Amino acid sequence: MFRQVSHGRIGTIWYIPIMAWPHFSRSFVHGPGLRIEAGRSTKDPTHTWGPQGRDLGMHGLLLLVSGSGAYRDSEGRRARVTAGDLILLFPGLRHDYGPGPGETWHEAFLDAAGPLPGLLESQGVLDRRRPLHRPDPSVAQLLLQFIAEIENGRLHDPRRAQLRLHGMLLALAGDEDDDGLERGRRTLVAALERKLDPRAAADAAGMGWELFRKRFRTRYGLPPARYRVHARCAAAAGMLLEPHMTEDAVADRLGFCDAAHLRRQMRSALGMSAAQFRRLHGGVRC
Repeated sequence: MFRQVSHGRIGTIWYIPIMAWPHFSRSFVHGPGLRIEAGRSTKDPTHTWGPQGRDLGMHGLLLLVSGSGAYRDSEGRRARVTAGDLILLFPGLRHDYGPGPGETWHEAFLDAAGPLPGLLESQGVLDRRRPLHRPDPSVAQLLLQFIAEIENGRLHDPRRAQLRLHGMLLALAGDEDDDGLERGRRTLVAALERKLDPRAAADAAGMGWELFRKRFRTRYGLPPARYRVHARCAAAAGMLLEPHMTEDAVADRLGFCDAAHLRRQMRSALGMSAAQFRRLHGGVRC
């Protein structure tokens, strides 16, 4: 039932129930100055490529979870898209994407209307000249988690959603790596099963610890140590969707002290225990 998506230096960390993927679903979070739409969609090989494409009218993130296809836009960009790729969509930039003949396409999307994405674009954090990205699997998993929390109604406070969106956009834009912070972030999410002193990430970034910690939190929305905890819990969540994986096995695989430690960390990072996550998302054994 579960389709495995595997890539990146830290290996496979999410498992998606593709057979249950909806043709189209959409949920909303909105408040003063903010509207976020999140959901999942399936495109079939009969996708028709429009002559001019479409303008979303807002900023958007699209993660291709499974399948393959192509992307093109009004600036003349053409690119192949495969599972794990992320497309940034910009207002005023007409675009089209989808599968080719004989291909499949399962996407998760998050669209945002409000001043925050435009502000990040004006600051150069988001660059419409670079709409295609290949995020680390851990960052992609955090995006899927964000979307799932909106879909299941757990994230309904617009202020909290905006903070999460800010951190997510900064994390997804982190592959520019012009100041070492991205090298530090990659160090934090590498080898999640091993113990790591977060100061090693500061060393990789070429910064002192206090400077690294402050700049990291500003860019990615979480302190370095907490960011790594979230990445480990996201990896654990993916493993827990495998029917044969017990909490003890996941804890051992990812270097948690024991299953109780795993449950505490997941409750803190994801707002639910491992057992609650499995019940919500269809896992079998606890």
